[in-house]
Parts: sequence; structure tokens; C-alpha cells
Amino acid sequence: MKVDALTPGGSLDGMTPLTPAGQETQPVKGFGDAIEKAINGVDGLQKEANQSIQALADGSVQDVHKTMIAMEKASVSFKLVMEVRNKMVEAYQEIMRMQV
Repeated sequence: MKVDALTPGGSLDGMTPLTPAGQETQPVKGFGDAIEKAINGVDGLQKEANQSIQALADGSVQDVHKTMIAMEKASVSFKLVMEVRNKMVEAYQEIMRMQV
């Protein structure tokens, strides 16, 4: 197995973002766009998990495994976005503490 080295300014084109099923991905134009896209992806996964829970609750779906997988995907993606947010807030606070 070949592992390519990461270089500064390298491309992330080969990576696939975590998005809900059926949602198309579009190229990211900037940092704000990337954050918005991540939040929308998490929102979509949360909605997908809620639909799966509702389908399991009303008996139209009997597959508990798919429901649990959808719930875990939503949970993990939410935790990831929250950690990224926390790191951004920490970086902002560190910049504000710098003396000029």
C-alpha cells in the first residue's frame, strides 16, 4: 500500500466528506464556505438519524442496526464539528492575548 506524503498547499481532492446519503458535494471556495458546508452536513445527518428513529418507532422499519449506525454517524459528526469549533475559539482567544 502506497501512502502519499502531505505537503504544504497539498490538495484534499481525494478525500470524501461525511454527508448524508443522496446529498451532492460541491467544491469549497473558502473557510466560511467550508464551515457552512460542515454544519449543513451535520444537520443533514441529524435529520437522517431522526427519520430513521421515527421509522423504527412507528414500525415501518425493523432494522435496528441501520438506525444505530445513522445515530452514531450523526453523533460522531456533531462531536467533530464541536471540537473544530472549540479549537477555533481557542485559537481566536490566543490571538487576542498576543501583544502587539
